[in-house]
Amino acid sequence: MFQGRRVSVVLGGGGMKGLAHIGALKVLERYGITPDEYVGTSVGAFIAAMAAGGLRPDELQEIGLGIRKKDILDYDWLGLLWRRGGSRSLYRGRALHDFIRRALPEDRFDRLPLPLYVTSVDLNSGREVIWGMPGYREIPLHDCVVASCSLPGIYPPKKISSYYFVDGGVVDTLPVKVAVYTKAELIIAIYLEPAELLPQGVERRGLAAILQQAESIVSRTLVRHNLQFFDRAPIVLVQPRVAEHGIFDFRNTADVIRAGEEAAEAALRASPLLRDLLPPPLLSETPRPARMNVMGSA
Repeated sequence: MFQGRRVSVVLGGGGMKGLAHIGALKVLERYGITPDEYVGTSVGAFIAAMAAGGLRPDELQEIGLGIRKKDILDYDWLGLLWRRGGSRSLYRGRALHDFIRRALPEDRFDRLPLPLYVTSVDLNSGREVIWGMPGYREIPLHDCVVASCSLPGIYPPKKISSYYFVDGGVVDTLPVKVAVYTKAELIIAIYLEPAELLPQGVERRGLAAILQQAESIVSRTLVRHNLQFFDRAPIVLVQPRVAEHGIFDFRNTADVIRAGEEAAEAALRASPLLRDLLPPPLLSETPRPARMNVMGSA
């Protein structure tokens, strides 16, 4: 709650850029803005699930700074070599699955201290599923988060029951509509795509950069439409400046967290809903990169 309003925090997708979410959550805690629910997709689903499970921003920061490539990237060498065009993805996805399962403080929706909603997409029907809604709460939480993070071509579709799910960002990179449906009185949405022009010269940077740029184009188009559609909702949009940080860029992670702090501070103070209710600004020191992986290796 904040000033008697029920607060929903919506965390969007963006790979390692998602560490900016942690910086934004640090600012909310600093100003006494306590989320009543979390909504997330892709990396936003992962961080939202940890936060809804009771981890504080400083604990999230420790985990985020400790992530290494081996924790979430495991090349499917045999698949790429033998199946070639028939391979489902660049990475096997087992490392991501195990890392997420270890990191989550709770693995059942009914044991979470706060409500959580996680989106993914049924690959064969195109239907968006919101895990955490009634009827979608019995699946282990780590499976739902993995499904939400299964970026097509990068990770294989996640099988749940007899269905196959992919990244929720395929349909909506910033699912504010969930918070609108739950009748939140204040929505704070952290969107990781650039507010400015898209990066240039991407065609020379390789496959990963091209895929990321294509996803950004789709994301910006969908989010622009959705925010116009929900223009009557009380939304504070936070847009960290992390455009140059790749989805699998494990460098400068402390700077990404700092960017989330700075963007959240600026957005909250620029919002007519909040600017007169906040104490004087006080950014924390830039976090120092962790020297070891706090979650262990995959």
